Amino acid sequence: MKNIFSARRIKIIHRWLAFILGIFIVFQITSGSVAQERYLLMQLLTPETNKVESRIIAASPSELLKAVSDQEPEFNIAHVMLPSPATPNSATVLMGGRDPDNPHMSSIIINFDQYERRIINEHSMMRSGWIGTLTVLHRWILFGKAGVYIVCILALATILMSLSGLYLFFKTRQSAKKLPIINRMHRSLGFIAAFFLIATSSTGILMSITAWEDKNTGRSVFSSLMNSSPKNHGSMDMNYINADLALKTAQSALPDNYYLGAYSFASDHSPNYWFAFFDDKMFRQDILINGMNGDLIGIYPAGKLEKGEGFRKYLLPIHSGYYFGPLGGLMMTFIGFIVILWLISGFIIYYSNRKRA
Repeated sequence: MKNIFSARRIKIIHRWLAFILGIFIVFQITSGSVAQERYLLMQLLTPETNKVESRIIAASPSELLKAVSDQEPEFNIAHVMLPSPATPNSATVLMGGRDPDNPHMSSIIINFDQYERRIINEHSMMRSGWIGTLTVLHRWILFGKAGVYIVCILALATILMSLSGLYLFFKTRQSAKKLPIINRMHRSLGFIAAFFLIATSSTGILMSITAWEDKNTGRSVFSSLMNSSPKNHGSMDMNYINADLALKTAQSALPDNYYLGAYSFASDHSPNYWFAFFDDKMFRQDILINGMNGDLIGIYPAGKLEKGEGFRKYLLPIHSGYYFGPLGGLMMTFIGFIVILWLISGFIIYYSNRKRA
């Protein structure tokens, strides 16, 4: 047993796991950082379609609905995604379609100027650019159940690699003082990287599993809403309360530090208004408002109809680093690039040793 867990064997395991997982780790860190800062990146790289002139008053839900109906009467809004308060000069994103038989379609993306109340441009989801592509690929759910299995296995292997690195760090801390500077830098970067990778990998595994389960069991508020249909489906005579009144009711049910991140309108295919709120730590609260009478149906932590009150509500804040506020999110992105430097230094050490040998 002593030989099995010797420092030499652990070092070999650690090295080969790093080689095998290197591309996966770099991709996940890069795509995660892009996803976290996508609004800022889009307005910096494509300002003509994603940057707007920030003003005091943005379009309310009812104003947005009227403007889009006037400019694109055949377009059906599936849901609206709003930029965070940190990027108020980013355009609002509308997802929807024009198929009257599929009102839940969200394959068309419209960038909307919420201050001038006008459509900036329109494109398909497949042409959302590399930022949108990386954002979607980061979650792996695009590949279905197989994608969930793959990302979980790779994330578990990443945790094992991180634990083996920590073991080697403490096991060889005395002899490490005589190592070349790049080896010592690799050790220091690896110590930071290990805790980062363990935190992001473990929460990423849990987020992937719970998101897949919620989607298939109807536990997700949004998925449940999209699958609901009133008895009088197809009728165009239903009278829904004003969207702004529904939003006001939803906002009054939460503390003032929550901001609106996304919403969808009540309509004949989905009778309730849906609002998703976040605070500065990325804790999420979804709210449903009855589209007919404006009553509050419920408040759902972590966007789940059930089981969102426990550890699930902490997954996104911890995974993104926003559990420690916006500065924590920025630090998480910064540490992610430290991990990339750690991988690069490890490859340099390996090839230098081979060359000397």
